[in-house]
Amino acid sequence: MLRTAIAISGLLLLGHGAGAATLSQTIHFPGASADALYELYATSDGHKAVTGLPASYRAPDGAESERAQAGGTLDAFCFQPDMCALKARVLDISNAEGVHSITMAWWNFGWVSAVDPADMTVEGRGAPDSTLVLTFRDTLRGAQIELVQVNVPDFKVRIPNPDQTEEVGPLSSIVNTHWNTLYWDGFRRNLAP
Repeated sequence: MLRTAIAISGLLLLGHGAGAATLSQTIHFPGASADALYELYATSDGHKAVTGLPASYRAPDGAESERAQAGGTLDAFCFQPDMCALKARVLDISNAEGVHSITMAWWNFGWVSAVDPADMTVEGRGAPDSTLVLTFRDTLRGAQIELVQVNVPDFKVRIPNPDQTEEVGPLSSIVNTHWNTLYWDGFRRNLAP
């Protein structure tokens, strides 16, 4: 828990560069436990259950792993084999009774979807990875997830949806909204009695 507090404090002190945003959300799940929420996020099967799309964690040596490991990776939203929309490196994991946290260097295909190619500053990756800290914590009524995501690109993007529509706007705004539609709603579905 102390490492998570230090990581969040450091992220907030760093702020964000020009063209990047910091996202912060706290989502409550009445009747749930931090352990159950963490298991859904930090396991390949749980991640897939939440998002409805294939996801896999890998160990630091690249071997498939059922769960997140510090030094390993996460590939998620895999619409086709080897074509995953989300790539993350697991930087740190902290587990204590009733509190879990995971810190990741986080990137998705939106990073290379800028309307203006001049906004993409890192060859092949569009923009630097964001840093994501998720903290899963028991509360008096259940549990909550605290999200802090720093360095989310703020440039305008055009992102195609599977239904042939497009989302156009600042990437940070789209990412902020997608946490709800792609994750929090999925957690609620999986926790329903």
